[in-house]
Amino acid sequence: MSALTSQSFKKLVTKLKQSSKTCTAIEQCCGGTISTSIMAQPGSSSVYYGGSIIYNTKKAKSLFLNDETLHASLANVPSAQTKEEYIQSKIDWTAKTSVEFCKALGTDYAISEGGAAGPTFRFDDMENGFAVLSVAGRRQKQQQLEEEVNNSNSNSDEVRVLKQTVVHSPHADREKNMRFFADAAADLLAEVIHTNEEQEKEEEEEDEEEEEEEKKTKIQAAEKLILCI
Repeated sequence: MSALTSQSFKKLVTKLKQSSKTCTAIEQCCGGTISTSIMAQPGSSSVYYGGSIIYNTKKAKSLFLNDETLHASLANVPSAQTKEEYIQSKIDWTAKTSVEFCKALGTDYAISEGGAAGPTFRFDDMENGFAVLSVAGRRQKQQQLEEEVNNSNSNSDEVRVLKQTVVHSPHADREKNMRFFADAAADLLAEVIHTNEEQEKEEEEEDEEEEEEEKKTKIQAAEKLILCI
């Protein structure tokens, strides 16, 4: 397979096409590897809207959808003083960007990546690369129904983070980490799509069972009415 893509992205694009879903990508240390890997797969134009590479948050306001509020919430934050605070900042960054890009582009999913690929790092106790991956998307049917019952003002098309994970690399090789993190992003999104498909199947089966029960109840009621007559 071409060095521009990988088996993980072949599976992802196949999954997107089979489920008729679309996605976008927001990248930091992967530097476009996610976008390139998707676009290198045949037929990706039907599922991929494009993406954004945002390497310098403070200087790249226009890349944040020209959204001043979004940019300010990510750029005007205290500088991390520890490795843990640095990772947390990426957790916040990927969560916000995945949700806002998914909303703005109208895709089914958005995958956001942020971290540090190496070979040098901000903190002395950080020796290997890491990346935070966030997948945002629209709520599943059952979740929508439950929240709408509890909140009459609930938006049935609300986008939220569906899954988030921190990937740690065993080394500080920059190029290898860019591929490693990109493949992990593809695997995570494919996993989320699969999980959502399974949930949708379960919900459809439950709906069918409820309809069948309603039919039985109506038939039984009609039979009792006939007997009474």
